[in-house]
Formats: sequence, C-alpha cells, structure tokens
Amino acid sequence: MRVAMIVNGFPELSEKFLVNQVTGLLDAGVELDVYAAVRPAAGKRHGLAERYGLYGSTIYAGVPRSTKARICELPGLLAQGLARDAAATLRALRIRTYATAARNLKTLYFSKSFEGRRYDVIHCHFGPNGLIGAYLKDCGMARGLVVTFHGSDINTYPSRHGKGVYRTLYERADVVTVNSSFTRGKVAANGCLESKLEVLPVGLRMEEYPEIDPAARDPFTVLTVGRLVEKKGHRYGIEAFALVKRRFPEARYVLAGDGPLRQDLERQAERLGIKDSVIFLGAQSDAEVAALYRSATLFILPSVTASDGDMEGQGLVLQEAQGSGLPVVSTLHNGIPDGVLDGISGFLVPEKDSAALADRVSELLADPVKRATMGGAGRAFVAGTYDTPILTKRILGIYERITNHPLMSN
Repeated sequence: MRVAMIVNGFPELSEKFLVNQVTGLLDAGVELDVYAAVRPAAGKRHGLAERYGLYGSTIYAGVPRSTKARICELPGLLAQGLARDAAATLRALRIRTYATAARNLKTLYFSKSFEGRRYDVIHCHFGPNGLIGAYLKDCGMARGLVVTFHGSDINTYPSRHGKGVYRTLYERADVVTVNSSFTRGKVAANGCLESKLEVLPVGLRMEEYPEIDPAARDPFTVLTVGRLVEKKGHRYGIEAFALVKRRFPEARYVLAGDGPLRQDLERQAERLGIKDSVIFLGAQSDAEVAALYRSATLFILPSVTASDGDMEGQGLVLQEAQGSGLPVVSTLHNGIPDGVLDGISGFLVPEKDSAALADRVSELLADPVKRATMGGAGRAFVAGTYDTPILTKRILGIYERITNHPLMSN
C-alpha cells in the first residue's frame, strides 16, 4: 500500500504526535511519503525524526508563507501546470469547490508536488489540508481519503472562513478521524456524516518514557509543557503556583515551550513575587522534554477557551506526562476528559479556577504516596490506550477498510 500524508510544517517541535504517527506507519511497513507545505522552523530537532531520516525524506511543496509571494509566483505556477495537466490546473482554481485551499493556491503547489504519483490513500492532518486532499482525490491521485481534525481546525476555522468551508472535504473523505469525543461532536455539527467519523487520538511511543522510581524525582518541581499561547491557560497556572508557594516555599514551576505570551507571563511572575521560582525554558526537543518528565514530580495543563474561541485539542502532553508516571492536574475542557482518569491518574478542575488548581497541586505535593499511586495508574492507562503500535493498527484498519487492501493479514 502506498500512502501520502499531507501536513503543514514538518517535523515541527510542537507536533511530535505527527512524528510518532509517521514512524509508526513506517515501522508497520507502509510505503509512506510525507508532503509538507513548508519546512520546519530552524533550530532544535526531534531526535526520533532524525533517526528515521524524516528531515531529508519529507517532500516540501514550497508554499510561500506570504500571500504576496504566492501571487507573484502564480503566473509561473499556472504556465507549468497548464503544460503539465491543463484539466487539473484549472480544477485547482475552483474556489467554490475547494474553498481556502484554492484561494490560497495550495491546490496548485501540491498538484505540482504530486506530479506523476498515485497513492492508495491520502491522509491529511488538519481540516484545511483535507481540502487539498479532496482536490487530489478528484484529480485521480488517490483511491481513498482520510482527514484528521485536531482542534483549532474545527473550533475556529469555520467561524473565520464560513460554516460551509469543509463541505467538499466531508463529501470526498472516506473517513474523518478526530482526536476526542468533543471534537467529534464539533465536526458532526459542522456537517460531516456521523458514519464517516471515528475517534482516533494521537499517541506516543512508550519506549521513550521508561518507568522512573518516584524517589528519584525532585519532589517539588511542577512542570508544564506547551506553547505560550492563550488557550494553554498558563496565566492561571502561574496564579495557582503563587498560591502553592505560600504552603511550599521550596516549590518551583518549570514551563517548557515558547510563544507570543512569554514576556507577558514573565512579567506576571515578577508581579506575583515568584519570578525566581518560575523557569521559562523555551522550546525543547523531544529528548529534553522526556528528561523533564523524568525529573518533575507532577504535571499541570490549565487549558482554557481562548478569546477567539480556540481550544485545546487532545492535549497529548497529558498522555506523555502520565506515560512517564506523573500525576496530572488539568481542566474540564474540550477533549481533555477523554485522556485523563479524573480522580485516578490525576485531577480535573474548572477552567480559569486558579484556586482549585492550587488546591489539587498542593494536595499532590503534600502526599508522595498519592503521587506514586496516581502516576502508576496513569502509566498503565496510557500504555494500553495511546501507545503508537496500538494506534497504528487502528490506522491500518481504516486504510484497509477504504481500499480493500489487506495490510495486517499476518
């Protein structure tokens, strides 16, 4: 079976889940080509992606990030496309059919990248890329189309581009996967047939998170991993930590990740008098993040609904933390309840409730036995539900079902 996967930037530090899925499919023997719109940001790299040669094997469509640059390249794209395949090139311009994918010219760029290639399945991550997949399927470049929604692509994208933006995607896709039951409801409400929807979370590789003796952890380090953006709720995490510090003066709060709110959050920590105990590490590689999970004593992710309506998707870092044996404290938000055993592997509190967050963090800092018990429960839960080989079998089952191509006969 030949599979093409369409993503945005790849491999990005903030999207380890894509690296996990790609490497899982490669391990399963799938002949996989990854197509990305743009190259990943320069800087730190995923060790796993390097081991599998993904930085060199990914096919980049070379889509300029600026609209002006795309318009400047349009005459050349059209001339090449008309000479290559006039019908497909003209189809790529159908904005009423392919919506934003045609409007931003991505259909033209990906048509060029797919020249002369045919696949059994095109698997698109993020809804807008599903429109590209619908176009390529219509051009006869694949038998089947799978589209995976992750969160912001359904929580905010239709409100910005029109409720019917995904109409053609829903018609052409054979299967639409979503990362949580909450996301499933949102995609169904937007117009996707229930019969096409399947909840399929993204996963991790358990071998990257070995079991750690709780006694080897720093008993007062609280950890958060996530981009410094509004929906992650970091401001409430810092507010909660200021309350925690009153009871546990030796506690420290480590935030791994970068983003536009960093300066605001640093100033907040300074105003609250906890600047020296809140450590901003910036973007971290997968190996660095794994080391942080091994050293911390508990994990928090205080996600909220952002002012523009954006919400957390699955929150894979919660599964990574639990897989590492950490108890977690998060919020009753979007798909998060699917991936945390509330009261068993961690605690879930209302959004924006810093006091409740602080109470649960303090409860865990004060009770090493409870931390160890919850950490063990979370590790078992994640190993049985989110490990990449388990999820890969489910993906292969989807590919088999829509193509009648046996992949797992052995």
